[in-house]
Amino acid sequence: MTALLTLTVGLYAVALLFFTLGLYLSKEKRTDSRPFVSVVIPARNEKDHIETVLHDVTHQTYPADRFEVVVVDDESEDVTPNLVRAFSEQFPNVRLLSSSDGNPRLKHKKRPLDVGIRGAEGEIILQTDADCRVTSRWIEVMVSYFTEDVGMVIGHSQIDADGTTAQQVEALDFLMLSTAGRSTAQFGSPFAATGQNLAFRKEAFLEVGGFSPFADALGGDDTFLLQSIRKSSWEIATALDQHSFTRTVPSQSFNAFISQRVRWASDSLYFREANPLFFFVIVTTFMANFLILTSLGAILFGVGSITGLLNCLVLKFLAEGFLMAKATNVFDKRELRPAFLPWFLFQIPYVVYMGIVTLTGGKQAWGGRHEG
Repeated sequence: MTALLTLTVGLYAVALLFFTLGLYLSKEKRTDSRPFVSVVIPARNEKDHIETVLHDVTHQTYPADRFEVVVVDDESEDVTPNLVRAFSEQFPNVRLLSSSDGNPRLKHKKRPLDVGIRGAEGEIILQTDADCRVTSRWIEVMVSYFTEDVGMVIGHSQIDADGTTAQQVEALDFLMLSTAGRSTAQFGSPFAATGQNLAFRKEAFLEVGGFSPFADALGGDDTFLLQSIRKSSWEIATALDQHSFTRTVPSQSFNAFISQRVRWASDSLYFREANPLFFFVIVTTFMANFLILTSLGAILFGVGSITGLLNCLVLKFLAEGFLMAKATNVFDKRELRPAFLPWFLFQIPYVVYMGIVTLTGGKQAWGGRHEG
């Protein structure tokens, strides 16, 4: 048991070292072109947020006649559609579409997104969520990464956390996940992206079949699409400029946090073929935490090596600590560093729980809606 634990945690530490090294790379190419852009925002019961994000995306430094905003209502049961219509009366480049006109084969968030993307007039699609905030230069900066061969640009998103430990831990957890996407993209093999801040050419989307190859998956509107475009002839770029970053709200409860993370992890088995290296890292992360818990249980029953477990915990702590220190520096989130110890302790059972629930079929649909 000790040998297996040491080997697994060692492999996990090597993966984190790989992520840390990627944060030292900052290669990027920019362009001054001004293509027509469509900002696509799926919305379901977002009356508390939709006006704020619409204000952000309509007050941009990018020329107003060079972009449109397409909000796709996904069967909202509140006044979200009415709020969008009112906004469109003031801003002619804001349009409202409905997911009811979409492909019934597409599940969950992919259906409204597909409606918005296919109905968009822009050469470049910018995607964000209704509960996000964007800077006034968001469109301008994200578009600047679309040099001739780039088919997708991975943006960064972060959580607006207050001073509570729970929100600080959630924000740090999200930052660590985002870091893996940023780092691996710099090595030319991006693992993941977030739909809270993502841009791609409509041509590239259509070329890979859009969301159809993974229509039944719970997720896939961001990372699966990334993997599809990665395998095509298009290049993937990462937006490093802080003016391209988006912000989102923290989860409203612990159950909402866990449901969100389970949803994100629900289709992990897909990566066995889509990105074997990413799948290896996912499995290694789960096994490292699982074996730590198993070893702790064995010690409580009088078997196992306390020294071996402590050594592995120290190695894990140092590897995650170095990555956290570099990530909080790169993304200017040093205020999250005090949350590292509670995050480190919470992450072990949390990762194991997510893995088990994912493998046993636990699912949460987007917007709180369950679909067969």
